[in-house]
Amino acid sequence: MRIKTAQVAILVFVMVFGGVACSSALGFWKTVNSKEPIRYSSGEFAGEYNPDDIRGSYTFGEISKLFEMPIEDLGKAFAVKDKSKFEAFQCKELEAMYSASSAEGKEVGTDSVRIFTALYKSLPITLNNDTYFPKPAVSILKSKVILTDEQLKYLESHTVTPPETESAEVSSTNENTDRIVKGNTTFKELLDWGVKKEEIEKIINDKIPNTSEAVKDYATAKGTEFSTLKEPLQEQVDTLK
Repeated sequence: MRIKTAQVAILVFVMVFGGVACSSALGFWKTVNSKEPIRYSSGEFAGEYNPDDIRGSYTFGEISKLFEMPIEDLGKAFAVKDKSKFEAFQCKELEAMYSASSAEGKEVGTDSVRIFTALYKSLPITLNNDTYFPKPAVSILKSKVILTDEQLKYLESHTVTPPETESAEVSSTNENTDRIVKGNTTFKELLDWGVKKEEIEKIINDKIPNTSEAVKDYATAKGTEFSTLKEPLQEQVDTLK
């Protein structure tokens, strides 16, 4: 029995488009990227989006909506200067933005956003030793999230300075009118408050380095607990009030 050309055409049409319709109904066929990460399948966070599935093409605007995070925190955390670009900024753009850090073996990229999001939302995630974070991201997490000792130690040892932000950081620390020694307090700020250079050097048991360096960053680089420097420095500041 011969099958006419018209019948063959109809048969092919039904097979192709019928298969697509069936696959679509079953959830197997996707014509576009849904930009929706996988969800935790079990445990305390079952049903919630898993930040470990955030991809480089995700924008900060999409992440903000998916994980219910203020987009301002995302933009500032990764030092995106233009607020108007927060919404459309893609995770993969961080690689070029932090290429200088990458050249030193300190990668800031999509994985940084994954871990930042997980910590911000107190969701489980693996802390990657090859992943680093801009200083503003670490500051935001410390101020808004209760972190474990392990997480704090990890963040403090995986911090990089955003490109071309040194002057802005120094300026922002000068806004600390309460004269409280914090994680971003610089040696310059202590000197401006009136703490004598000799007293600072006595406490750190070292010569003051670059005055624009934060005391906490100095402590981390020296392998010293920030609290061991913070308390005596605060005592010196308090005597000046």
